[in-house]
Amino acid sequence: FRHTIVRLMSLCHASALEEISGLDAELETIDTRGLDFGTLRHLKTCVEVHGFNKVEVILHMIQTLITNAQENGVLNVPPPILSRVFQTCSRGYVNLLNSKKITDTKFPFPYVQLITLLLLLHTVFTPMIVSSLLGHVVLAPLVTFVSIFGTHSLNFISAELEDPFGDDDNDLPLGHFQAEMNRCLLMLLHYDTDIVARTSPDCITDFEQLKQTMELQ
Repeated sequence: FRHTIVRLMSLCHASALEEISGLDAELETIDTRGLDFGTLRHLKTCVEVHGFNKVEVILHMIQTLITNAQENGVLNVPPPILSRVFQTCSRGYVNLLNSKKITDTKFPFPYVQLITLLLLLHTVFTPMIVSSLLGHVVLAPLVTFVSIFGTHSLNFISAELEDPFGDDDNDLPLGHFQAEMNRCLLMLLHYDTDIVARTSPDCITDFEQLKQTMELQ
């Protein structure tokens, strides 16, 4: 059960990042081929044949896996506590939909055309106006350059911030996010993950002695 859900969670997280980024490159997942043939065939059929959303399909597979493990006694967890897992999965999908609004909702096209036209007029008329007002040979070009460069820079920066998901230098590090997620999931597969913490025989159990050791430090 643990190996299956770790692979599904890694694949689900990577698919969500790929969906909001719109990139063709696939992010690294934890041993996707470790899933059985029936699971991979069902996922491929749902996405490529029926056109279903890949994240929704994987999320449903995770929920089905958890429900089946609860019925078979693999998960000995009270239902009120287990329901928090489904709430967390649902909240994660809601956050995914909110992130997709950023990529799907583009900046209004008429507004873009108006800004481009105004920048063009600004680029053409600013040198003429500044040169007529300032007769200095060095000061006039300097003021013109700073004014035009500043407005165009703000326009380019806003274009970069419009879609922060991608592979540009100023975009969010989606590959790093996926690597962090994979490391967190791999922790669940470590041999000593479920170790029960204990104290050593030499530990101080007396309250006053323990307090004195802390005060000395």
